[in-house]
Amino acid sequence: MKRKLKAVWELTRAEHGLMYGFGVLIGIVIGGGSSYAVASLGFFIALFIQAGTFALNDYYDRDSDIANRRMDRPLVRGELRKEAALLIACFTTALGIIFAIVLAIILNSFILLLLALVLAALGILYDIKMKAFLAISNIYIAVTMAVPFIFGGLIAGGVDMSLLVLSSIAFLAGFGREVMKDIADVKGDALRDIKSVARIYGVEKAKTITVLSYSLAVVLSVIPVFLVNTTYAFNLAYILVILAADALFLHVCIKLRKEDVNYYYLRKETLIAIAIGLIAFVSGALVPL
Repeated sequence: MKRKLKAVWELTRAEHGLMYGFGVLIGIVIGGGSSYAVASLGFFIALFIQAGTFALNDYYDRDSDIANRRMDRPLVRGELRKEAALLIACFTTALGIIFAIVLAIILNSFILLLLALVLAALGILYDIKMKAFLAISNIYIAVTMAVPFIFGGLIAGGVDMSLLVLSSIAFLAGFGREVMKDIADVKGDALRDIKSVARIYGVEKAKTITVLSYSLAVVLSVIPVFLVNTTYAFNLAYILVILAADALFLHVCIKLRKEDVNYYYLRKETLIAIAIGLIAFVSGALVPL
């Protein structure tokens, strides 16, 4: 049972879903707050819709993942069947939409329901076909990393400049991570004729784009410090933590310039950097120093 649960966790990339959910909560906190019940609904909407997207992704990517020797994928290891992955994808997506309907009724907000439905639909399109088009899949993933903060802000009733900056940073970091993933997946992507940046323009240009995305994210992280009349203005609770995240992103940029690159390790490092960045924004919003 423990092994199966671990396989489902890996199939749905639950750690990513949790970050999406916490992204919504952070958006709520920065946007002014809400009730625990409403915040919980927002959290689970993000968690389950993204879980469904990831599970469906593995269902369609099984052959290319085998070619890429992605032993981190439970379908490649044979721990889950394709049919089980499809069932999990349908169940979790439906659950996320049901929670979105409940949230829309409670807040009397059709926009929140529409946004959830659009994200669910885009996730399905991404898994089935969208990833075959040049850079479209990268942009889609980057958008899904940015939207939770906006979604949370809308739940709380407002989206301010700090939320827009945070969303922009998440977009750039997400775009860079996806381009970096494409570099590692060139062989498998060729099987499905996925027109990734790395396949069309080459590995070196893909590395340059990745470094540029991470660098811009680092530059944007400075902006909240100068947002007067906000809790982030020269707030050490934000500055000290965000510096740690920026240091990790810059470390990855340096590593990418070397020939022998472990892309999967660097992706994990950027995931840690993103998590630290989220902590920085929460600290800046709640702890005045």
